[in-house]
Amino acid sequence: MDGGWRSVRRMDGEFLEMKEKLTEKELQQMLEGLRAAFDAVTLTELDPKSAHHWRDNGVQVDYELRAGQVGCMLTRWIEVEGKHYRLQMCAPLAGNVLPEDRMTEREREMCRDDMNHDFLTGVFNRRYLEQVFRASLDELSARGGKAAAALVSLDHYAELRMQYGQPVVDQLVSYMANQWKKHFEKPGQRLVGRLTDSVLVVACAGCTGPELEAQMGSLYAGMPRDCVIGTGMMSRLPFTLTIACAGIEELKEGEKNWDSLYRLCDCRMRERLKAKKERQD
Repeated sequence: MDGGWRSVRRMDGEFLEMKEKLTEKELQQMLEGLRAAFDAVTLTELDPKSAHHWRDNGVQVDYELRAGQVGCMLTRWIEVEGKHYRLQMCAPLAGNVLPEDRMTEREREMCRDDMNHDFLTGVFNRRYLEQVFRASLDELSARGGKAAAALVSLDHYAELRMQYGQPVVDQLVSYMANQWKKHFEKPGQRLVGRLTDSVLVVACAGCTGPELEAQMGSLYAGMPRDCVIGTGMMSRLPFTLTIACAGIEELKEGEKNWDSLYRLCDCRMRERLKAKKERQD
């Protein structure tokens, strides 16, 4: 079974509740506590480019069988005074059978499906984007195929959360995701995934960046721009989205992969959000 990325909000243990960014002193204090709880703790400094990687603030969980003993490996990426590290902790588990070996085939299928989908919205999650979609897109690109992706951002997410509360913006994000899933997703060719709290990834095989942008522009023009919220008195909450597209054909040779495609989409998203803010000001 592949390790999965899980969003961390509140879990027991100082490690799982730690801040996303640490000082050197806080890091050393944390490592001392971890070494008392785990069999092995390793900290590896990463390349500076990882600062722009799109992993979220989560924990990767893997199970492995070594010398007849099942072990659990936890991995997390952290930032310490501008440097980025991969923190790994390993501890043995009771028994000598991996968790998936105890499952029926149907249970394995259901587990894989759950691990691939976002709990709130039902669209694909970051684990799927990183471990499955990423490999598929890179393989398609290596064969010379066409593909394009887009980031879809809910405008004013932080302000909406402050004004209406988390349950309301959760409804809004779920509605937004399901609109794209309903009108765009097609198994094996087009997918919708949730990248962050307020940003979706929309990807399509067999088309260029401009073609995807035209498709999405047409779909967005026909979508409802308000969502019925059900906390207290029923009411409609208007919203807008910002969309940034890019295609593999726009990338340099040797860089035609998901990481480069994402960075180009992200750069265009930042530019469009900045332009929107300047117009509003």
